[in-house]
Amino acid sequence: MTTSKNLRSLTPAVEHVDLVSRRVQSPDEDRAALVLEAWSQGLMTGSLVIMAAVTIANMRPGVLLHKLILLELILALAHGTFIFAHAPVYGWYLASSAIGLIISWSLHNVIAWMKNRPFMGRKLSLFYIGTIILVQPYWVAEIYANFAYFNDINRTVYEKIRPWEALFRDPWWIYTTCNLFWVVKKHYCFGIVELVRECPRFGLMLASMCLSMVFIVLDVLSVTGALQSAMPLGINPFWKLCFMFKCLCDTIILDDFKTALDNLSSRWLARQGVQVLDFREHPTLPDEPGARNNGDDISLKHRITAVHIA
Repeated sequence: MTTSKNLRSLTPAVEHVDLVSRRVQSPDEDRAALVLEAWSQGLMTGSLVIMAAVTIANMRPGVLLHKLILLELILALAHGTFIFAHAPVYGWYLASSAIGLIISWSLHNVIAWMKNRPFMGRKLSLFYIGTIILVQPYWVAEIYANFAYFNDINRTVYEKIRPWEALFRDPWWIYTTCNLFWVVKKHYCFGIVELVRECPRFGLMLASMCLSMVFIVLDVLSVTGALQSAMPLGINPFWKLCFMFKCLCDTIILDDFKTALDNLSSRWLARQGVQVLDFREHPTLPDEPGARNNGDDISLKHRITAVHIA
């Protein structure tokens, strides 16, 4: 339990900045803070280990996207264990493990770009990956800020840039989520409900995307002080939960979204009594007389397939 002496010592830190500052040392003196931080770190680390095992079991040799997803999970693991460190190691261990986490965050955006790229034009695709590259100086600054803040060298930099973290981390994921919902609605023969019925795994991924959005909002509210009265001082589990659901989206479906959706579309159409023909497997089909004019041939909304009513 926090004593009145501890509360008096913490009061200036709260008044010094508008956001809820993180603890410079391990929260051993506050049982509520210790339990919440240990729970959130344990949940994140345990989920990452399980997702890494699932990824290894399902990944295909030679597929770069699958390897990057596994690397994303491994890089973030160490940052879920700094609860075990104590002074004077605590600050250095936390800041060092945060480097892997920051790389993992940027890698997640690259993975989102690779999965979403088939649904983007060339200019949009270049803008997407280009802006990911352009924000890297912010992450270099945050790496320094972590070392300076948690080793009591300089708190100012961290307190000024931490509220902006979500702006440099999440816009690409928000766009990817919204774009995927829009593509399913506008460019495929089924809706969201039919998609979830046909493939519950895809429904789980969409639900995870939505939950990650919720925790992005809660993370922003937490670092700006809006949840100050509801949370232990300096403890923010929301970014961990957000990251966990982001990684779950990558792990549930390892392939890019178009490959997964095209396969599901073919299977769904087959269940409706529709035969799907792949032009790549039938390169002469479009050139056959009457093939384009036959009333039984119906073009799908994506480029490479056509269907024939059975």
